[in-house]
Amino acid sequence: MNLSPNFTLKELTATGTGIENEPLSIERDKLLYLAQYILQPIRDAWGRIQISSGFRSAPVNFKVGGSPSSQHLFGEAADIRPLDIDLDTVFDWILRTRTFGQAILEPTWIHISLPRLNKPNQQALTFDGKDYKPYY
Repeated sequence: MNLSPNFTLKELTATGTGIENEPLSIERDKLLYLAQYILQPIRDAWGRIQISSGFRSAPVNFKVGGSPSSQHLFGEAADIRPLDIDLDTVFDWILRTRTFGQAILEPTWIHISLPRLNKPNQQALTFDGKDYKPYY
């Protein structure tokens, strides 16, 4: 099932854990918004991006050590890695041009999520492998 011109439901639910990872209809709806309003504009502006994590069922989230309140559980977040340009350039562009919930610059990927109601651009952070810090 295509969620946008360049992203599929299969791609946003893939997991290497061997655990079933099937979203409910409400989570599929949120993945549709994520693909269309967050991921596709990044793809259109910067070229190919790899999804390392999208939706995670509770068992998958537990297995990978995700936060119990992770937006991945609700189909609201993805971890991405641009393939044609560096992370910092894409991250800066996201902060300047996109509406998001969380944008976290990790050492090898960017975590990006849908905004919460009435809380756009809730958090912009960096993670150095040890600590989260506000991004300025």
